[in-house]
Amino acid sequence: MNLYFISNKMSRNIFFSLTLFALLAFSATALQAQEQEEKTPEEMALEEADRLEKMLTLLPHQTFFIDSILQHDMRAMHDEMQQLQMSGTREYIAFKQVRDKWVAQIDSAYKKVLTYDQWMQYCRSTGKLSKEELKALRAKEKADKKAAKAAAKAKKEEEL
Repeated sequence: MNLYFISNKMSRNIFFSLTLFALLAFSATALQAQEQEEKTPEEMALEEADRLEKMLTLLPHQTFFIDSILQHDMRAMHDEMQQLQMSGTREYIAFKQVRDKWVAQIDSAYKKVLTYDQWMQYCRSTGKLSKEELKALRAKEKADKKAAKAAAKAKKEEEL
C-alpha cells in the first residue's frame, strides 16, 4: 500500500511537471510568434503597396505614388496612435477616429492616382461601394468580358 502511494504521488508529480513544461513551451512559442508578427508601419506600407500593385495591375509610376502615400500616411497614423496611447487614452472611439481620419486621407490620395476602374476595384475590395456602384461595376465587367469573348471569336474566325 505504501508503494502504491509513493508511485501515485510520483506519477502525479511527473504529470504536473510535464504539464507545466508544455505550458511554458507553448507560451514561449506564442510569445515568439507574436514578436515576429509585429511589423513597422513602413513594412506594412510596403506589403500593402505590393498587394495593391498585384490586385489593381498598377503601372510603375502608380506603384511609386501608392508606396509614397502609404509610407507617409501609415507612419503618421502610427505616430498619432502612439501619442494617444502615451497620453493615457483608453477609449476605443478616439483610436477609431484617428484611424478613420487617416484611412480617408489615404483613400483621397488613392483616388488621385488610380484610374476609375482601378478605384472601383479598390473600393470593391474594401467594401466601400454602394449597391448601385457595385451593380454598375458588375454590369461593366460583364460587358467587358462579353466584348473580349467576341473579339477572341472574331480573331479566331479571321485566322481560318
